[in-house]
Amino acid sequence: MMSKTIVVAVGGEFSERLTSTPSTGYLWVVHELPKSIQLLGSTYENPASGIRPGDPGTQVFRFRVLKAGEHIITFALKRQWERDAVESHTLTVKAN
Repeated sequence: MMSKTIVVAVGGEFSERLTSTPSTGYLWVVHELPKSIQLLGSTYENPASGIRPGDPGTQVFRFRVLKAGEHIITFALKRQWERDAVESHTLTVKAN
């Protein structure tokens, strides 16, 4: 499990970048999102050198902080058709 902590002002936007390999079916999903954090969207960035089957890329999730406090977002790396994640990531957001 990976974890990270960031500090963001209330009303501020931030992004989280996670490496995934969509050509193998593995994508990150937001597993738990507190009501005090708004998901604005997500995009996928291919490697600058071009993409070959099995190459990793970067998923970028964008969020906005709605309320002060400490908030925890959890992500799961998994295939859509599988129940269990192969990896997880926790992002702690300290909003002031």
